[in-house]
Amino acid sequence: MRTITIAEIFSNLSFYQNNYLSILQDPQRYQTAVEDAFIQVWPVGTQALYLGDLLQLWFSDKWLINSPCQLLLDSYSNGRKQPLQREHDLYLYQLNGSALSGRNNSKVWSVSEQKKLSVSLDSVFKYLCIYKGTDRPQLTQTNLINNFKKAI
Repeated sequence: MRTITIAEIFSNLSFYQNNYLSILQDPQRYQTAVEDAFIQVWPVGTQALYLGDLLQLWFSDKWLINSPCQLLLDSYSNGRKQPLQREHDLYLYQLNGSALSGRNNSKVWSVSEQKKLSVSLDSVFKYLCIYKGTDRPQLTQTNLINNFKKAI
């Protein structure tokens, strides 16, 4: 199975918007791997995010970051943060942090800048709960075998 990048998704966003429902209904297309898209929340663990997960979360505005967050500046700035708030611009695709302390280093795609940004969100637990509340199609045994055959 092919892995796509976040940049590829946003360069073809209109295609994904037009085909959103058919992607959600097709388990194989839903479970297209997306590079660097995952949830890693302590103590819950790590979970890969697939194309269908991201489209569901983004198009429902649940992982579209409209609340204030902190832009994490590059390593040469000694971990400084800069307040950041934008409307309909920051799409969360990597949730990485602690559910207990709330500290996190999450990744978003900025539509206005056309690049990945590192941010600290208000609560990783909130976004984890939103993800857990989404519906995902289940692969049948036949679909699973077909996916393995394609991978080989």
